[in-house]
Formats: sequence, C-alpha cells, structure tokens
Amino acid sequence: MYFRLGILAILAISCSSPLLFAQSQPCVNTDSSSNVPTQKTKITIVGVEFQSENPLSDAQREEHAKLIQQQDLWTTTEESDSSWVNQALNSMRDALRERGYFRTNVEGTPYLVLAQPSERRYMLAVTIESGPQYRLGHVRFASASNSSLVFPEALLRQQVQPQEGDLFDVTKIRGGLEAIGRLYGSKGYIDATPEPETTIDEKNSLIDLLIKVDEQKPYRIARLEFVGLHTKTRNELTPPQQIGDFFNPALWRTFFKDNMTRLPPGSSPERNMPVSRDAVNGTVDIMLDFRQCPKSERVD
Repeated sequence: MYFRLGILAILAISCSSPLLFAQSQPCVNTDSSSNVPTQKTKITIVGVEFQSENPLSDAQREEHAKLIQQQDLWTTTEESDSSWVNQALNSMRDALRERGYFRTNVEGTPYLVLAQPSERRYMLAVTIESGPQYRLGHVRFASASNSSLVFPEALLRQQVQPQEGDLFDVTKIRGGLEAIGRLYGSKGYIDATPEPETTIDEKNSLIDLLIKVDEQKPYRIARLEFVGLHTKTRNELTPPQQIGDFFNPALWRTFFKDNMTRLPPGSSPERNMPVSRDAVNGTVDIMLDFRQCPKSERVD
C-alpha cells in the first residue's frame, strides 16, 4: 500500500536544508509599552491513568506518567484543552514511533480536579492504539525531476541511519532527511527538499522508503560584507568562504561557534547574518551585521 501524506505529517518538519539565517536586518527595537502580556493559566496533571492494553511495560508506563506530570504546561482562555493535552502526550507518541509503532494513536481525556484563577489541576486518562510494529524494508532514492541525482545513491543512503530490518524509527528517519538536507546544503543546494514516500507491506510489517529529492539549483556567494566590527576584530576573523564559493550554511554556523570569544556576546547566524538570495542567478549576498540596536528613549 502506497503511503505519503501520513509520514510527512508525522515527521512534521521542513526537510529542506535548514538555512536558519537572519532574513532581515537584526537591529529591531522590541521595547514597546503597548505589548500587553496574555494571561495564562498553569496546568498541573496530578495523575495519569492508562485505560487500554498497549505495548508499554509497567515500568515504561510509570516513566511516561512521570514525564507527563513533570511537563510545564500553560493555557489561555482562548485555547481548548486539546492544545495542552496534545503537548503533554507528544513525548509518548514519539517514544512509540521510535519503536516501530508507525501508526500509533495516543489520545488523552482530562478530568478537572481543582480549578483556581491561576491554576487548573487534572487527572489525565490515556488511551493508546499502537497498531502493528513495523520494520524498515528497502530504501531507495530518486530525483523529483527524473534527472540524475547530484550525489551517488550510496552516499545518500549513508545519511539514513536505520538499516533494512531495523525497527521503523520515525525519529531516525527524520534525522536522515535532515542529514540529506545538510549534505545538499554543503554544495550550495540550499533549496533541496527530500520528500519521503512509503509503501507498507502489511503482511510482513515492513515499510519500504522512497526518498524523492527536489534538488533545485546550487547557490554561489556573490557578495560578502562585514559591518559593525572594530578593524582589529575584523582582521582577526577569517571567513570560511569567499565570493564565488558554493554557499555552505554549515561552515558559517561553525564560524560563529569557533569565534564566539571574538564576536559580540549573543552573536549567531539567526541574529547577525542576513542572507539575500537571487533565485534567478543562483547567488546569495551575505552580510555579517554586528551593529548594536539603539536604545529607545521614553518621552514623558
């Protein structure tokens, strides 16, 4: 049976190479007296009861119950109970999917025990429908455009950790997709997107995985500029890439990490590295902007 949308929803990630760089100038004044904080209510789960048979052992149930009760949960008057219930149960869903229960369904029903203006306490009844336990079948790769792949299939396969016959671990599959995105990003393919498609063999409880990669085009660096640094500091820094190189986001993350003591406190690619892309020409302009935001002055 062919299956695609479900795994994309379960993985719940953008599988393209994560750019994670500032897309605009980092100097934004966030000091605003007009911001009114939203009133939130603390949610405390005082007990967890499992109401159906499930593959968890008694020790595992006890462990998950403790994890659920220890979570820092909050809600507002506008939010329904389902929002915090789903959040409370996410760790259990992930744990089951890591053990091959790909189609597991975990639901929770809250029972109010005590209501106060600042806190609500609940008992939580948990129902688990685990479904079959699946193992990984064949793993294949293809280009979304039916052209030849940029990387050898053997190299792409190395990015996906589970081997054939291993439990179908959604977390590891997700990690493999992210690794493929980073691999493409290392050669400038920052828009490359690996999309998983699955075929399920119900008889043998196997899931075959086809990863189609929408490679897009590679980007080169057209402009590189530093602003907001003293000349001495600037001269001490060696950019990991130069104009004309294929843009590799991973090298710039390492650059910020390695130069943490030289750069202003709190510097990061997300805050200090606006990247502008020219999709037509396949180029990016990089600005390393370390200018400080001016402090706002209150007028009485």
